[in-house]
Amino acid sequence: MKIGVLGPRGTYSELAARSYFKDKGEFVFYPMITDVAKAVEHGEVQAGVIPVESLREGTVGEALDALAWTDVRVQAEIVLPVSHSLLGVGGTTLEKITQVLSHPQALAQCRDFLREKLPNAELIEMASTAKAAEQVGKLRQQHMAAIGPKELAKLYGLDVLVEIQSGETNVTRFLCLSKRDERRTGNDKTSIVFYTDTDRPGILHEILGEFASRGINLTKIESRPSKKALGDYLFFIDFEGHREEDKIKKALSEIKEKTAMLKVVGSYPKRF
Repeated sequence: MKIGVLGPRGTYSELAARSYFKDKGEFVFYPMITDVAKAVEHGEVQAGVIPVESLREGTVGEALDALAWTDVRVQAEIVLPVSHSLLGVGGTTLEKITQVLSHPQALAQCRDFLREKLPNAELIEMASTAKAAEQVGKLRQQHMAAIGPKELAKLYGLDVLVEIQSGETNVTRFLCLSKRDERRTGNDKTSIVFYTDTDRPGILHEILGEFASRGINLTKIESRPSKKALGDYLFFIDFEGHREEDKIKKALSEIKEKTAMLKVVGSYPKRF
């Protein structure tokens, strides 16, 4: 079994995938979240793991776009405690650091540490925490440091300079993508995305009412630009229950009549 993850080696996505799949497959690394989703869509891998939401910084926009615009389904959710460390080559001190590299989410999650300890450092966004560590390990400059899991230090020949944040204060939710979702377990969650072709008063209220009238509990609702026109939005909703349950089938049928596009991204066991 081939499993696509955000690369290179050592990302939180890989750690999440290993926690879920154990040693059941071969990991294939991709540079972007969208690339992982497309690899699943095109059959290059049988599953893919992507980050979708962090406790501290909320949703990962690229992940929502991938769910909306690629033909994939959510098969499972994985919740992983995240611990960030500052990584650098031997001899690096905080006083020497003028550049800090990491994924935008990791930089944002460590903003308090950066503001207090490295207020003048240039923050450089990378495609992943592992890519940042790889770059610092390759260039081996004492003015550069990366933020990511401490496991990256051994992979890329770096030292753990500071342990910034423990997993007790930060968790990230990952989604396992496949070509199909999971069967009912009795403790499930469903994710959908929809688009309304006309913006009229009350349309979102009407759609949400289909859930409320049937006692379906929403666990998340979020909007994301459709990229078709300024002011146009996709809506993403997570709710308790499985798409095969009668009340949810009825709700989705009514919602489909009120939307220009409705995609059931998947039903899967509830973990968070």
